[in-house]
Amino acid sequence: MHTDAPTTTQVPVGLLTCQHTPYLRQFNTTVLSCSKKPNKQKLYEVQLQDTILFPEGGGQPCDYGTINENIEVKNVQRVGTSHIHHTTAPVEEGIEARLEVDWKRRFDHMQQHSGQHLVSALFEQPEYGCDTLAWGMNATRCHVELSKAPTPEQVQEVEDRLNLYIRRDYPVRVTFTDERPATLPDDYVGPNGVFRIIEIMQDLDVIAAEEDPLNLTPKEKGGLVRLDYNPCCGTHVKSLKDLQCIKLLHQEKIRGNNYRLYFVVGQRALDLLQETYQVTKDLAPVLSAPGGPETYVDTIVKTQKAGRDAVKQVKNLLKEVAAYQVRDWIAELKETNPVTTLEDGKSTTSAPYLVKFHRDDVDMDFLGIITVLLKDNNLLLGQRIFMLSAGEKKDGGPMIIIGQSDEAVKKIATEVSKFIDIKGGGKGRWQGKAKSWQGLDSAWLAAEALVHAQSA
Repeated sequence: MHTDAPTTTQVPVGLLTCQHTPYLRQFNTTVLSCSKKPNKQKLYEVQLQDTILFPEGGGQPCDYGTINENIEVKNVQRVGTSHIHHTTAPVEEGIEARLEVDWKRRFDHMQQHSGQHLVSALFEQPEYGCDTLAWGMNATRCHVELSKAPTPEQVQEVEDRLNLYIRRDYPVRVTFTDERPATLPDDYVGPNGVFRIIEIMQDLDVIAAEEDPLNLTPKEKGGLVRLDYNPCCGTHVKSLKDLQCIKLLHQEKIRGNNYRLYFVVGQRALDLLQETYQVTKDLAPVLSAPGGPETYVDTIVKTQKAGRDAVKQVKNLLKEVAAYQVRDWIAELKETNPVTTLEDGKSTTSAPYLVKFHRDDVDMDFLGIITVLLKDNNLLLGQRIFMLSAGEKKDGGPMIIIGQSDEAVKKIATEVSKFIDIKGGGKGRWQGKAKSWQGLDSAWLAAEALVHAQSA
């Protein structure tokens, strides 16, 4: 970080033009210094006498903008009470520079930050007792971390009050204090330290006018009373009307009894409404729900039930298919690999035998059904080996190699892995998953050759 320039000539953070005149979009100031080389981010570090570009702080991201129209400011950081602008090109020291702020970004940050102060102020009221422990802002939404979870009824009540205060257009004021707030960062020090306070004021005269719109009852002026009083370095709207609206979103438990409540303010709320509306509009043809969002829940419930019924029906049909397949094997093996009875009464087969099976349109569940039927029908006798696989050729899928001889099963699995990219394991029943079935025919030929060699 370049900090060699004489920071005493800078306007300190707290008294910057961006802070006391946040609606100013263009501004001239003097360049005090510029680094000779770019930093690791390939940006030059520039110190200006004053700025309308807010340096990151207080939970608010920094502003973006330009210097002399074509030099972009990509970052602004606070160092103590001084400020450093990170630019895409060097700036000549001593010249007058014209700054222009990215107003869309700035106003969005003003809306979100002032909105956070208002949200926190209401939840901290005695009837709710939810203290704000932290807050955050990203590119799409904000959140406050509350000391406990408000009830859904309280959230709705607070949201109603928030938007009522916006309609009443209460003022937002900046004041100063000589006492150092406990929440300030430790590096915010020095003789130029300025401690700013953001106040949101409640206008009693506006409330009285709403309660008595015809002014039938003479009354004294009520004036302003404090609704919120918090130290803050950020840029804020001048009155609540510039917030437009506030929408409280969901909340989630994060640690202990703390809850994170998400919200959007102003243009972000309108953007979210548009995005949500577009999604619901796009869903209508997908769900075959021409009645619109009001019919979505019923349509989805019916679709899910139909899906479950279809899955159940498919499973039953696959069980029948598996049973027919095993019935065919019973007939095949009776003729080609018959069972003989030994002197000790045990049954075996006349010779080693390999049964190969593959279907593109089934999965592991189907292969599992077949293995159960093989056992139930006593087909896993002697030296019979069943080599079962499933799945599309390009996608691969599961494989089961099963037989009475664990040694024979392992030999087949080892041979198969030479031709197919597959990993697996097991005793008596080897099970694996292939990345594709491109080498399946070659694996079958190799397995058959191995079985024939054993019977020779």
